[in-house]
Amino acid sequence: MTFLNPLVLIGLVAAAIPILLHLFSLRKLRTIEFSTLTFIKELQRTKIRRLKLRQLLLLILRTLIVLTLVLAFARPTLRGSLAGGIGSHAKTTAIVIVDDSFSMTVNDEHGELFKQAKRAATGIVDLLKEGDDVVLVKLSDIGRAALDIRHYPTRDYVLLKKEIEGMRPSYVYRSIDDALRYASKLLAGTKNFNKEVYVVSDFQSGAFDVRAAASSQEKLFPPEVHCFLVPVGKRSAQNLGVENVAISTAIFEQNKPFIVRARIGNHSKDNVRDHVVSVFLNGTRVAQRGIDLPGETSSEIEFSVVPNSTGYAEGFVELENDDFEADDRRFFVVSIPEHIRVLLVGKPSDFHYIRLALATRLSAGGSAFELQEISARQVSSAQIEQSDVVVLAGSQDLSSSQVSQFLSFLKNGGGLILFPEPAIQPSSFNSTVAKPLGVPPINDIDRGSASSGNVPGESFVEFEKVDLRHPVFEGMFEERETTMLRQSPRFSAPLQRVVESPRVRISVRFAPTPRSNSIITLSNGSTFLAEQLVGSGRVLLFGVAPNLGWSDFPLKGLFVPLLRRAVSYLNRHHAQPDESLAGDDILLKSTVRTTVPWTVRDPANIDRTSTPSSSGWQQSLRFSNSDLIGVYSVTARDFLLQKFAVNLDPRESKLAKASTDEIETTVRRVGIDPAAVRYVEQPQDLERVVLQSRFGLELWKHFLAAALLLALTEMIVARAGKKEALATS
Repeated sequence: MTFLNPLVLIGLVAAAIPILLHLFSLRKLRTIEFSTLTFIKELQRTKIRRLKLRQLLLLILRTLIVLTLVLAFARPTLRGSLAGGIGSHAKTTAIVIVDDSFSMTVNDEHGELFKQAKRAATGIVDLLKEGDDVVLVKLSDIGRAALDIRHYPTRDYVLLKKEIEGMRPSYVYRSIDDALRYASKLLAGTKNFNKEVYVVSDFQSGAFDVRAAASSQEKLFPPEVHCFLVPVGKRSAQNLGVENVAISTAIFEQNKPFIVRARIGNHSKDNVRDHVVSVFLNGTRVAQRGIDLPGETSSEIEFSVVPNSTGYAEGFVELENDDFEADDRRFFVVSIPEHIRVLLVGKPSDFHYIRLALATRLSAGGSAFELQEISARQVSSAQIEQSDVVVLAGSQDLSSSQVSQFLSFLKNGGGLILFPEPAIQPSSFNSTVAKPLGVPPINDIDRGSASSGNVPGESFVEFEKVDLRHPVFEGMFEERETTMLRQSPRFSAPLQRVVESPRVRISVRFAPTPRSNSIITLSNGSTFLAEQLVGSGRVLLFGVAPNLGWSDFPLKGLFVPLLRRAVSYLNRHHAQPDESLAGDDILLKSTVRTTVPWTVRDPANIDRTSTPSSSGWQQSLRFSNSDLIGVYSVTARDFLLQKFAVNLDPRESKLAKASTDEIETTVRRVGIDPAAVRYVEQPQDLERVVLQSRFGLELWKHFLAAALLLALTEMIVARAGKKEALATS
């Protein structure tokens, strides 16, 4: 027997009150013998014995009345089937979790799985009795604070059935593990004795969080909770899905190809041959290939795609239809810049060759560079903010506030190209620029002969290693060799070089940091070109000044394409964001300052308008209505700020049924006793399984009736005693 209000049992102490009163009413009397009364002693003994028995009976009755009243208020509940005929049904709180993920749209011989799940959920509601509480939770609602307010217990079963009927499949993925954890929170506040959790799902293997298999046990549920698993769907589906799409290209230009890599997964046991995979860009099929995949494997396939216009390009990778269509298409967005705003900071004499290189348009499809020149002393935060890339060739005259503005620019995703100025002082550079920005400091300046021209005995160094895998070299050269060695007398013939090296007479020697990466190194061991991450931005550091006094780099054929591609690589407006999945909270950012609210249009052309928050140069907006897969656009009035893609979680593609071990591991991990788990294999078995395992018959009404019966008996016995006493007197 279990008590729902165990604290009331403290009142059992009151059962001692009748006993104490009885003991206090007893008196110690002196016995005085009268000879004339001895003849009536035998007559009185019988009546006294009867009186004591009646007093003892009243004592027992009064004590039992207190006991039964206290027990009634403690709400005793009898476990087991023996209580079936003597108790009333204990109140129940039921959490009904319905899997509304898109994998439930698969069909079997009984129709769509989601329709079967809704019928099963309605059957669960029909098992509830008057006074029972129930909470309906859709799997897609888990972990979304804005929807938690809906999950309050209700006793309006008619309204609940209408809500079940109105449910629709969702692209949002949530695991069964998360659902059970959420159910434990909902049950924590209930006072009803019976606590039941129902999970109606296809129980696909992808719905279980295998990454948490090794985690420690979580004691989330009390021992009296019962869990009912109601699987729907019997047939294994044949499914291929696009698991991931990655854009490996870092520099995008009109009429220049970029690489799309797609990972295709075969989630069935059957082998697939020549399955068609297509790539669409702005609604037009631009590439197509066939792929062979053995059962239960995945493979990566690569496409070369050529954009024919600037601006945002919407694309997707698509498979031929199969049993599950939601994962047959995966979306992506790329930005093809038409103009890149470049701010040149330094002395005009230091920008002569840089200006010529950036003003030259190498091809009709290349991005145009809008150049603005300013001295280091005159540069302002507004000019930095309005730029996409900054080329800094004069840092000696920068103030600490200007360096802080450059740091904010980098943290917000900006790009910076840094050239040492001819009169650079390492100590001044390190304290003024390197330390505040977090870029590699200068240890020393390597000086050979400073004269120009091929003077006999002139000292110079050349490239030793070039990382041709770095994005700035994508498509620039034929990759016949990824490592270049300087010419050495030890070789009988000169090694073929991919890049013609300049002759470097003076260079700075940077001290590498954990976040820096050498792209080109010189034969003396110093760095010619390095990359450093700073916040969300990047810095490219050249080891030579952009003039002929330090090297002949500005005269080499490498100078123009390398500088232009460095600017295109650092352009922050076409950086690819992390992939977003349906249901994610997405942080939208823009360095374009607006004074009007932003409007986010989803793939169903529904607009949602919100006011962004401002922080420094950046505005941001947290968007949580990402329930649909496809391409979203963000505008401020008629100005397009950005586009982004939302896709299906790849775990949703794993349609194979989870094993019994996987399910038991999950329920055990969240604190549910496996003995308290019941599987409902057939819908018609639902009522039988639930009633067989349901326990808890409240007996408080019986204890209250017993108390009333005892009170009535006490009144009768007490009244009979008074009548007898009056008759005797």
